[in-house]
Amino acid sequence: MNNPIEEQRLIIDQLYRIVKESCPTKISSAKCRFEYDHDNEDGSVSIGSAFSFVANAEECFPALNREYCGSVSNLIEGLHAKMKSHTGGNWIAFTLFINEDGSVTTKFEYPNDK
Repeated sequence: MNNPIEEQRLIIDQLYRIVKESCPTKISSAKCRFEYDHDNEDGSVSIGSAFSFVANAEECFPALNREYCGSVSNLIEGLHAKMKSHTGGNWIAFTLFINEDGSVTTKFEYPNDK
């Protein structure tokens, strides 16, 4: 597969499945903010996540399900590399939203965003 947009979409789809599988059955919405920090002094990359969902009008903040999230770091690093090589974009975080209507949206954050 050489279509960079399709490759990025497939990675985001895998992350969506991890977020979805980390939710209980009946939710109103969910979101997970994935952070990508590559400015460490030793050249290493650190990846973090902040996950939440809304069920019964209450927002809950559990961790992603460990059974499903083992590959999150590799997926985030792969997505960052593919997007940087395709568009030059060097994002530092993005949030994946599962909306009330079941649609999925993403929002990318860049170092100069205020």
